[in-house]
Amino acid sequence: MSQKKQDMRSALDILDGVNRITRVQGEVDPKFELPAVLAQSPNRSAVIFEKVKGYSVPVVGNLVDRENFALTCGIESSIEASLQYIDRGITNPIEPVMINNAPCREIVITEDIDVMKTIPVTTFFEKEAGPYIMSAIVVAKDPETSKRNVSMNRLLVLGPDRLMIGMSPSHHLYRLLEKAMQLGKTLEVSIAIGNHPAVLVAANAYVDLGFDEFEIAGGMFGEPLELSPGIAVDVEVPAGAEFVIEAEFIPGELHEEGLVSEFHGMYVDYGKSPILQVKGITHRKDPIFQIILPGRFHEHFIIGAMAIETTALRHIRTAVPRVKAAYITEGGMGRSHLVTSISDPRPGEGQKAIFAAFAHCNLIKHITVVDDDIKVDDPIDVEWAIGTRMRAERDIMIIPGVRTDRADPLVKEGTVSKVGIIALREPTALPKAEIPKEIIEKVKSEWKHYQVQVGDKYVDRSFSYIK
Repeated sequence: MSQKKQDMRSALDILDGVNRITRVQGEVDPKFELPAVLAQSPNRSAVIFEKVKGYSVPVVGNLVDRENFALTCGIESSIEASLQYIDRGITNPIEPVMINNAPCREIVITEDIDVMKTIPVTTFFEKEAGPYIMSAIVVAKDPETSKRNVSMNRLLVLGPDRLMIGMSPSHHLYRLLEKAMQLGKTLEVSIAIGNHPAVLVAANAYVDLGFDEFEIAGGMFGEPLELSPGIAVDVEVPAGAEFVIEAEFIPGELHEEGLVSEFHGMYVDYGKSPILQVKGITHRKDPIFQIILPGRFHEHFIIGAMAIETTALRHIRTAVPRVKAAYITEGGMGRSHLVTSISDPRPGEGQKAIFAAFAHCNLIKHITVVDDDIKVDDPIDVEWAIGTRMRAERDIMIIPGVRTDRADPLVKEGTVSKVGIIALREPTALPKAEIPKEIIEKVKSEWKHYQVQVGDKYVDRSFSYIK
């Protein structure tokens, strides 16, 4: 592989260099114990488990949060920078390139396949059916056009060489499977585990079927994403992936999954899902297994949130060009609650922004529209706008019976009520009381002069209340 920094290891090297890796040196059991430790890790650094019971393979979790994403992608840590970075990938996609002798193919297993013996797959929650792979990107090709589709799907290990794959009937992969079945073909997939944060976010982008998410990753990197051809299937994966599972759908065979956790932190029962037959496993020498703690945990929220807010912003701008920013909140589980800001809004544009966002993504069900002097990712600032600019009798929209995703915790017959809040200032609004900007900037630039001390330590400046 070239020296391009497109893999998970390069991301970990960057985080290690800025002390954003926590190492767990005591042995942990991958069944319940490992996720229990990960859930209680003291900060949002990546966590590496060095000793996993029954395996010589270390495990990494908490790879992606907003700060880690910015560091590993070489951008500023701000909502504006991440929106621009991801949007660049969508607006300026770059076609991937194929390489031979990729790191993900250093070890090849095509006989005596046993997923659980090779990979320390984790069991997360007590009522789930078994161990799940939650960090994988699943790659498939359209059986007619051969265009790639990349997504993230949960994978339940059923046996040594059998996996159940969870996917909604509304998702692109499901549509490709239906098309293959109608054509009398078998749909192959490659499952890549252990990927760069940019690749994970690209895989979650809400784009049209046929838009190759690997091209989005290339656009984000500013160079082609390197892919490796398959060993047992005709489907490519990122060359730097840690593990690759190659498989095909078993026609007509389904598995009753039972209870499974969702992003809202509760169990759901989706019924039966398709089964994959594993045809081969490849991995790097001394591989690292990546997990994403599912349910109501921040990494699970953020990977989806960063992709949704970027594509939502693009869509809203088609209706309201002066929309400045969009932010999917963690309180809204990284899916359901959106805050968007507008520069110099005209009458009715708040409503248009709300309708455009609802039209873009079924999962979004609560939208707050603010002026561009409000930081969309600051909940205190957003609540201030609601408290000072929203008139409840006029500015709250409740829309019943809107189509939603099956994962919504309140879904009934495929629909849910949705809410829009318009918190835009009126022309006659009271002015903000502010310290003169030139004095603020002077103090910022000369902060050391003031020798601000807490206990026996001097502290860096913090103007959290100044917008």
